Amino acid sequence: MYTTGAIDLSELRNRLLTTSLNKSNIVILENHGLSRKTGYWWLKFRFDYKLEKEILVRLTNFKYDSTGDIWTLEIEKCHYLQIRNEGELVSFDIMDKLVNINELKRLQQCASNNEKLQDYLEKNVVPLITKKIKYTKFLPQFRFFLSHKAKDKPLMRTFKDGLKFLGYATWIDESNMLMGAQLQSALKISVEDCDCFIAWLNEEYLNSDYCKAELLYAKKLGKIIIPFGVFGEIRTKLRETEELKFLEDLLISNPNEMSFFEILRRIDETLFDFEKMALPSY
Repeated sequence: MYTTGAIDLSELRNRLLTTSLNKSNIVILENHGLSRKTGYWWLKFRFDYKLEKEILVRLTNFKYDSTGDIWTLEIEKCHYLQIRNEGELVSFDIMDKLVNINELKRLQQCASNNEKLQDYLEKNVVPLITKKIKYTKFLPQFRFFLSHKAKDKPLMRTFKDGLKFLGYATWIDESNMLMGAQLQSALKISVEDCDCFIAWLNEEYLNSDYCKAELLYAKKLGKIIIPFGVFGEIRTKLRETEELKFLEDLLISNPNEMSFFEILRRIDETLFDFEKMALPSY
């Protein structure tokens, strides 16, 4: 009598839905106005993730007003996220004007070439969506404190929205907050409650007593600190100030030279690596 023996499903490897063209089977469905310098535009595409085919995504700048300064990432269909039609879509607004200009330039550079456009989406947009899909089952536990000067608030609101899109809890001070001692108390509590402290470094930040106090308190508490900045602009200040020298080894990237989506991904990957190291080994 022939027997097959025990079946161990843990050893079975699922075959992903892929082609030789691009890993996620990205197909560009609509590309309207992206190659123009101004005006409304939208880009609609679909991709496959594991066992789900044809997740629908749209990037567009016509959601809010006639200026088109704000553009949006919209997930129109994804069973993983329980989005079955356009009325249930999940979106993420990219509100900072500088981020929009820089990101749009990257898109426009590959707008007329489908393979380059697929490559951009594969490296920047698809990973953000697949992160969100993964986090529907295991919500990220890290809480963020976004430390910045007032002039950088639009950019940090964009980061807050991006982290919220992934499922993270974030704290950012707003203009209607209390001032003086009450503000200091709110800042102290928020730094204590966060797991990860993101600092947007520039000369104004390093000259601010409030910002330095937040940063040094986070360091004192042993928080995960992820600073960003143009190193050449703040290098002298860091090296001249003893208490800030530790930042030299922590700078991850120059935000002017990489995609906003990639920065979000790097933040997430840094925390994932940290969490993996913190897990007990058996």
